[in-house]
Amino acid sequence: MISAFLFLETAPVGVFDVLIGILFLSVLLFLASSKKSKMRSIPGNEHYKYYIYNIYFKVFFAIVYGAIYKYYYQGGDTMAYWNGAANLNNLFWESPLNYWNEILSTPDKGTEILRFTSKTGYPPTWIYYDSNSFFISKIFSVFMIFLSQSYLLLSIFIGWLSAKASWKIYELVLYYKITSQWLGAISILFIPSVAFWCSGVSKDTVILLMVFYIIHYTFGIANKTVKNNYTAAFVSLIALYVLLHTRSFMAFTVAGPLFIALSTRIVQKYKESRVIAISLKFFILAFSVGAFLSILAIQGEEISKISNSYLDEALIQQDDFLKNTSYGTKKYDLNITDFTPIGMIKVAPMAIVTAFYRPSIWEARSPLLILSGLETLGFMILTFYFFFKGKIIEKVKFIQNNELLMFSLTFALILAFFAGFTSILFGVLVRIKAPLLPFLLMVLTVNFNLTKKIE
Repeated sequence: MISAFLFLETAPVGVFDVLIGILFLSVLLFLASSKKSKMRSIPGNEHYKYYIYNIYFKVFFAIVYGAIYKYYYQGGDTMAYWNGAANLNNLFWESPLNYWNEILSTPDKGTEILRFTSKTGYPPTWIYYDSNSFFISKIFSVFMIFLSQSYLLLSIFIGWLSAKASWKIYELVLYYKITSQWLGAISILFIPSVAFWCSGVSKDTVILLMVFYIIHYTFGIANKTVKNNYTAAFVSLIALYVLLHTRSFMAFTVAGPLFIALSTRIVQKYKESRVIAISLKFFILAFSVGAFLSILAIQGEEISKISNSYLDEALIQQDDFLKNTSYGTKKYDLNITDFTPIGMIKVAPMAIVTAFYRPSIWEARSPLLILSGLETLGFMILTFYFFFKGKIIEKVKFIQNNELLMFSLTFALILAFFAGFTSILFGVLVRIKAPLLPFLLMVLTVNFNLTKKIE
């Protein structure tokens, strides 16, 4: 059915949407409760006590995220993604062939008139002209075929998917026995800013989902914990494809640390031979540095464009978001003028520190930034504790010998570099850096007295 509210600035949420949403959520919670009861009856599954709470947490923040952008900001990219998906959904019901042609094509200026009409509605131009952003609308439009155009239903469903994906990573952490159940749960499942930015109808949610699936299935293949290696590899490739078409540097950000993590496993096999182990470490380090420099050389111009585009977006946001100030105006400056590999390496330490420890609580100028500022304060305290409590050399060796911790640390560092380097606005920084927070917190709170589980 063609939506009568299609041209409204924000997604309509009426009484019927709320009633259907409550029913839909009740069904999901019933299924989750049944699974929790079944799994907790099996010895060794005490961690399932967090299963329902994880779903509550993600769905709650998914709904809050949508409510803030609808009623407070009265717009924003989440509503634009919804509008684009709703237009595509209308196109599907009008002409499935045109819908799939649009799904498979690359949008460009002027092409929206080829298939969209006044009856289907036209996607928001800033979303449609950015193929990476419109790709998100395409994904959400597939869900709309089954969920209708209800923004609330879509939010609940995406929040549920986010909970399912994060649970897979939580169980991976428990598999390696590097932290306690409750600290692992806090790190992976219950960081408020991660749940807020990466559980609702947004590009950041899709990004984190794809990252989680790649990590889960790659380690699953390596540890022989997945049922079918071919299915796991296929899903990982699909997730990588989505990353390349939504936020390309995230594909490199997750692929590099995975290479280092799996290389760590290979080195461990030859740890009895000091010469071979050292040679392998040197080769891995040289290859990783060379690959990183190559990526910077290839992506340097693109990174420069991304950095400038965020600033431009802030300056013209009145046109893009219809007076939406969701990105904020609070900026930071790394004094970046040289986008060559050497220039970016010089600014890397400052970019990483900025992503890890900013915005500080005194730099926050909005409730959302205050939340991030409080978390930043917590990370500062944990970092101080990590370096000055216990033997730091032993901690470093422990991390070097654990493939999941090596992945977590390198992933956090690389994403911190890209996030700090490109964001410019604190409102953008807290979104881009959100996926690194679970992994950074896991490294900072690891129990160095536990032994890694080895099959």
